[in-house]
Amino acid sequence: MKKLLPVIAAALICIPFAAMAQLPSLKSLPGLGGVPAAGGGDVSGQNDSLVRGYVAANKDVLLANSQMADALGLKDAAAASKATADALTDGATKGNLEDSNKAVSASTDAVAAEMAKGPKLDAAAKKKYQSGMAQLGQGMLKYISLRNPAQAFSNSLKSASPMMLPKLQAGAYIVTQLPTGLSNLGTSMKNANAFAKSNDIPVPPDATKAMSSL
Repeated sequence: MKKLLPVIAAALICIPFAAMAQLPSLKSLPGLGGVPAAGGGDVSGQNDSLVRGYVAANKDVLLANSQMADALGLKDAAAASKATADALTDGATKGNLEDSNKAVSASTDAVAAEMAKGPKLDAAAKKKYQSGMAQLGQGMLKYISLRNPAQAFSNSLKSASPMMLPKLQAGAYIVTQLPTGLSNLGTSMKNANAFAKSNDIPVPPDATKAMSSL
């Protein structure tokens, strides 16, 4: 059993940060306070901080998808996305985060498929869509703000006690998922931006900030 523990630890800390290295630093985003990296020795505190930041970002994305889905007439998808967002808490487990990511993917796909049909929106729907775009931008900026805390947590995992690893699964999961999540959000934002422009919907400032960070 003792021989397995270093293997488990190594597996948790071998994570793909190459993709995140291409992203702009948090300091380059004007007006964004971000999520501070926790102190070097407190890996448990880093884990909890990372989970809180990720939950906040995912909530924004889920609520954004809910608003845009509603604007596009996808009432069921909108309700499901909002329900998942409401159920997310700061103490989310790895399983909770996996479920939220599945919901993000499902709602994003539903919105993209409906936009591809080229629907025409009335004034009220355009306003709701614009609000959803703004929140999507906020969520993406929050994802970007997790880059430094995720790097710090990854470094701390290298010296963490193997006995603590089961309590750090949520943070380790976030670190491995962050590059893919950001890439997918970038695609969603580009699609949302193109649809907005083709339907004379003003692009909100937060969405523009997120686009400029790609």
